[in-house]
Amino acid sequence: MHAPTLPTVTGFAARRLTALLRERNVALAPLLRGAGLTKHDVFQRTDRISAAAQSKLLELASDALGDDALGFHLATRANPREAGLLFYVASAAKSIGEALTLFERYFRIANEAVHLKIIQKSNGAILQIGFLGLARHRVQQNAEFGIAVILKALREVAGRNICPTEASFVLGHASKLRDFERFYGCPIAFGAPADCLVFAAETLALPLVTEDADLLETLKPICDAALRERGTRKGTLRALVENEVQKTLTRGSIDKSDIAKGMGMSARTLSRRLADENVTYLELVDNLRQSLAHQYLKDSSVSLAQIAWLLGYENATSFSHAFRRWTGQTPSALRRRLTKSETNSSKTAF
Repeated sequence: MHAPTLPTVTGFAARRLTALLRERNVALAPLLRGAGLTKHDVFQRTDRISAAAQSKLLELASDALGDDALGFHLATRANPREAGLLFYVASAAKSIGEALTLFERYFRIANEAVHLKIIQKSNGAILQIGFLGLARHRVQQNAEFGIAVILKALREVAGRNICPTEASFVLGHASKLRDFERFYGCPIAFGAPADCLVFAAETLALPLVTEDADLLETLKPICDAALRERGTRKGTLRALVENEVQKTLTRGSIDKSDIAKGMGMSARTLSRRLADENVTYLELVDNLRQSLAHQYLKDSSVSLAQIAWLLGYENATSFSHAFRRWTGQTPSALRRRLTKSETNSSKTAF
């Protein structure tokens, strides 16, 4: 068998998805083919799979089930222990704060494409979730799955329903806001610059009911060895640039020079390196906007004017002109078609 394309994951989300598809009597094989995966890839727990392929599988399943919050819904039903070694090393910590530190250090054991960063504050800490080697707008379902599982794991090891004080997401559907608020137990912000969970100092200090100093001592060397195996991250410059551009769209700041400077290179170097990947900066921005537009149009609670702003256009007219160029139809026409499709699929949705 060929080694999976880097970055890789353990396949936790993919396995949870296949169990759901069986329950819903939805054919798995076509979705696997669309994602470039096989049944062996998903069901062989000792093998890793491509992070991009798992994300593609979840996006295809989201469309098939008519559930634009599929990743989130999968996470609410998941057993965090299925995350394996990562869960158990965090469960052995003394407190929520120490468990988060262990997640930050060892998370790429489970998913090489995710980078966790803890930002300390005077009254708590921010857990920031970033993506390496993958464009954020292409991993929506996987991102929502992973973030919700982190919180669910913390609740499991704390033995109580802890909640962040704030939760923010780069993408999200306003129509699902109440569902997210109920699960996270705090104010939710969609369209944020970064995916973050904010925890109060009192929450970070909470002891874990699963604390086990001996287990932690035993697992740390094993985790360190597993971490060394996961030391190589590969991804395209295009994905990195897409993530940077997406953060700045609502500010209307998508000038190539500004993006290049933020990435520590000149505009000329950025153009040359993108050319090596057979794409220009303008094509990248245009394709990013088109992909995001399709995601936003699925959420009927977001107006066309709001979508135009989210994509960095001056007004809805400019957005409509661009959308006609991409698809040959108006945004309103596609929204009506998507709404009709979602209605037809509602019987299989959560």
